[in-house]
Amino acid sequence: MESIPRIKTSNGDIRTPALLPVCALTYGVWDVFIEEKVIPPWKLSEATMFSLEYVRNTKYEEKVINGFHKLFSDNKPIFVDSGGFQSMKKGIERDPIDVLRFQEKLKADIAATFDYPVPLKVERTEYMKMLQKSIDSANLSLENRKRKKMLLYSCVHGFSEEEIEWYFSKLDYGFDGYAMGSLVPRKNDYKTLIELISKAKSLSIERGKPLHIFGVTGFPMLYALSYMGIETMDSWTYLVASVYKEYIHPETLKRVKMRKTGHIPSCDCFICKDHNINDFLGGTSVPQAYLAIHNLNIFMKEMNLIKEHLKDNSFDQLVELKSKNNQRIKKAYEHVKKYVNKE
Repeated sequence: MESIPRIKTSNGDIRTPALLPVCALTYGVWDVFIEEKVIPPWKLSEATMFSLEYVRNTKYEEKVINGFHKLFSDNKPIFVDSGGFQSMKKGIERDPIDVLRFQEKLKADIAATFDYPVPLKVERTEYMKMLQKSIDSANLSLENRKRKKMLLYSCVHGFSEEEIEWYFSKLDYGFDGYAMGSLVPRKNDYKTLIELISKAKSLSIERGKPLHIFGVTGFPMLYALSYMGIETMDSWTYLVASVYKEYIHPETLKRVKMRKTGHIPSCDCFICKDHNINDFLGGTSVPQAYLAIHNLNIFMKEMNLIKEHLKDNSFDQLVELKSKNNQRIKKAYEHVKKYVNKE
């Protein structure tokens, strides 16, 4: 599928497809990263995703409220989400314009409009109301945007191709891109994910704008989304795995429970060259940071391989190679290939 090769932001270009590590400012590990005691996630990626709800009411809010970038030594694009998913979980209602102003104060390079992510089990009438609220929030934010340097992405939701088409038809033109949510409850249903995302992708391309996918990027979907031409996607699997002391295997790409196995497989990433299993198993923030960065290294290595093989038209061969150790990659790819070829 067609894609936009570069997304231009006020802090540099994002070469696509790109994986954005999700970062937060609430856990102890972030002190370690911000102070650069361990190489932080933003040094490994072209751009970074920050969750607005993990900035609000933290000890860092005051430091970043007049510009997120001053907290970091690198000037790279920062995508700030709207916090809609976290607000839903906490039962908090936010004013879309208040959210927009907060994103503008942070000097985000890309921001997503405040949205109302939809759980799987919800009454039809309530579901449609939530979709309409997200649409109204997006259009209102576009109308009230003050900081033109900040790219504004409309959030997109829908559980069928028809709903996604209807959703796009209700959005004003003028958004700089689109960001698709409400997918996490379906994260293991590759067929449905690919169907819905493919529809959103075709509509975003009709408008000449990039599409971001929230929250479903494990390795199978990393391969599938890249093949579909999705410009950007995010993941915090690297961090969540580190909380549970899970080490992403560099060959199988599966999470290894180190405390059960008592060892880790051979890995040539820069973290593993200097550290062993005991350095990862400690209970403080530094061991967790080491493990998170090892895990992120594996994600970024795969992302680079994907880019190389897409460029060389040898993506099939890469999938075959990876599927020897991880059949789920092949399963997701078979779905996406059928669907994209059908298009």
